[in-house]
Amino acid sequence: MANTVLYPGDTIGVIGNSANAAMLVTTARKMGLRVGAYGPDETSEALQLADFKAVGTRKDHDKLQHFAESCAAIVYDSEQVSTEVVKFLSQFTRIPQGTDMLEMMQDRLLERAFFEQLNVNIAPYATIINLDDVYQSVNSIGYPCVLKPIQKEWSHGRELVIKTQTDIAKAAGLLDWGTYILESQIAYDREYSIVVARDQDGNQQAFPITEIASVTEQPVKTWAPAQVDDAVAGEIHRIANEVAQHVSYVGVFEVSFYLTSSGAIYVKKIVPAPSETGYIFEASATVNEFEQHLRAIAGLPLATPQILTPAVTAAFTTDQLSAIRTQWQLKSNWHFTFYHLKKQASDEAMGHISVQGESVKTILDQLDDTGIWNTPAES
Repeated sequence: MANTVLYPGDTIGVIGNSANAAMLVTTARKMGLRVGAYGPDETSEALQLADFKAVGTRKDHDKLQHFAESCAAIVYDSEQVSTEVVKFLSQFTRIPQGTDMLEMMQDRLLERAFFEQLNVNIAPYATIINLDDVYQSVNSIGYPCVLKPIQKEWSHGRELVIKTQTDIAKAAGLLDWGTYILESQIAYDREYSIVVARDQDGNQQAFPITEIASVTEQPVKTWAPAQVDDAVAGEIHRIANEVAQHVSYVGVFEVSFYLTSSGAIYVKKIVPAPSETGYIFEASATVNEFEQHLRAIAGLPLATPQILTPAVTAAFTTDQLSAIRTQWQLKSNWHFTFYHLKKQASDEAMGHISVQGESVKTILDQLDDTGIWNTPAES
């Protein structure tokens, strides 16, 4: 890919419906770029904040084409954006993130083939087409395990945790939807993440490693600096570097990991876009993930991220809003971010707090004392 530079005043487009879309719009405008946003809801935060908006669905090809032709480049906000839309837009403008990584990470079989090509540890899995496959595969995979659709976009409400043989019968209805994988649930001690930026020439710049506490595979708390053994940190950086060398992608991406009590490292997933765990750098580092993402896209030299202060981010849901409001007047070191997303389920993140302090431990203790997040992290 030729190194193409976007200058202040040039136009960049943003597509997607996650909280990231609005953050990309505001960051791009702060950098002096003219920003357009495309989406189905003209009242969405990203479309409201952009310099111009295009209202349309993923099937409105005329509107998509016109939007693409209005932009010098387009970025997508998350791993949930349609690859078909990205491929269509790329006929009319530059999309430096490309579709290769996005397509791989939306399909669990392609994702696992990529991990196996890199020769990294992943949870044992089997491809499942019918109920007999589950009964046969569970003998080698063991309990507990989880049944997941091949296409990640189908996952909501269609995953099944299998803890005993009697649970397998519940899978019968799910398998009508198509092919699944059966994956072992790794018993892990800690969860880590690394965000890496890759520029148009393939140069990389990694953010410091962060540690995560998740509930049902969703990150709830993220902190930096992470307490991580040098050997583990070295392996995390090695794997992230391998990923970056084997993809055609420009921008930031996240690789997350499980660490077991025996010291084994398993790759959990890759996010080919700015990620929720990267929000921590807004509060803790010399550069945040959205600016670094746009620096890569725009052909600017990548910044060198360094931690300036210990910090923790914690996501909160609609159900937790009353408790968050109680802390509103009490906590001088809490910084609040609201996503302003539409049609949210009560258990989906509607925002996050960022907290700075003397050490990660003192911040985590402060959060624990409120009782807001006292749900045991998954293990």
